[in-house]
Amino acid sequence: MNTIERMVVRSPLVWEPLPARRRHPWAAGGALVTVVLIAVIASFLVTVPYYAIGPGSARSVADLIEVSEGADQYPPDGAVLLTTVSLGETRAIEALAGWLDPDIAVVPRETIVPPDTSGDEFRELNRLLMEDSQMTAVVVALRRLGHEIIERGDGGLVANVVPGFPADGKLEPGDVITSVAGNPTPLSQDVVAAIQAHAPGETVKLEVSRLDDDSTRTADVRLAAHPDTGGAFLGIEVRTANRDFDVPFEVKIDAGAIGGPSAGLAFALGVIDLLTPGELTGGRTVAVTGTIELDNSVGAVGAVPQKAATVRDAGIDVFLVPAGEEDAARERVGGAVQIVPVRTLEDALIALGKLGGDLSALGPPIEAAS
Repeated sequence: MNTIERMVVRSPLVWEPLPARRRHPWAAGGALVTVVLIAVIASFLVTVPYYAIGPGSARSVADLIEVSEGADQYPPDGAVLLTTVSLGETRAIEALAGWLDPDIAVVPRETIVPPDTSGDEFRELNRLLMEDSQMTAVVVALRRLGHEIIERGDGGLVANVVPGFPADGKLEPGDVITSVAGNPTPLSQDVVAAIQAHAPGETVKLEVSRLDDDSTRTADVRLAAHPDTGGAFLGIEVRTANRDFDVPFEVKIDAGAIGGPSAGLAFALGVIDLLTPGELTGGRTVAVTGTIELDNSVGAVGAVPQKAATVRDAGIDVFLVPAGEEDAARERVGGAVQIVPVRTLEDALIALGKLGGDLSALGPPIEAAS
């Protein structure tokens, strides 16, 4: 309701009238028609600061994956589908139509595009997120198939600084943390582990470089307590700078114009399906959404109701979604689609096995093998 109320404005048709004056009998009607016509035309032309999120497409990931020579491949008969949504700025008439359509969400622009971010910057951000998701999916899949994959990086790249916490004023996006308290931190997880090895209130020395030049410096930062866990907290979002992996063979994923990280789980399952004999989905077509992390965890995604509508409209009867988002999916599709919540890659594989998928070529889970 609040979202709709933000769109309610006083129309020219309810302005206080001008002082009365003698007019021809047809003048009032003509003026009203003119105003209405102007309003209708404007509704088709004027863009409002809202985005519409609607059902998109469901595409087979096998069609997007290319594996270099030297690796055995087993093209599947079934299919793992990634799900997308349509997203775009709206004109007034489109926003109104979206509010009337239960499968479309109309939301303020700032809930989609970060503040002070242009459309081109937003698209570039989503492209980078997609590239990162693809790389992570390939690594997770190959590790699950028993390959040893070594990760390399040049430090912890600061992606964002949380206002009001210790890093605020000490670090900025584009900084690269190369050591914490004298301990080298080539990977983002090394930065996290080094910070968490200290207690709130302790001061640590950071060695910092810049991603865009050769400058280096040190910064002494007094750690705060994490607002949720109580552990040591620096107040940054961090990723690995110039992250790379040593892989036994090349796996390319061409997602075209699709952006964002939410196809990660689908990509990981698609790579596993392509590189193992048997049918991972049991020959079925299964739709999937969810991010994937290097620890095999599946992360939440946005627009699950719209993706569920995509799956429903495509006639697919199974949809794997991140745990915690299953209710939003079920509300959109009712009993037409079986919604399966998963927390990890292993959850997803077990779910496919229960659906008739062949997991015999996978071996034991990584957790059980380590």
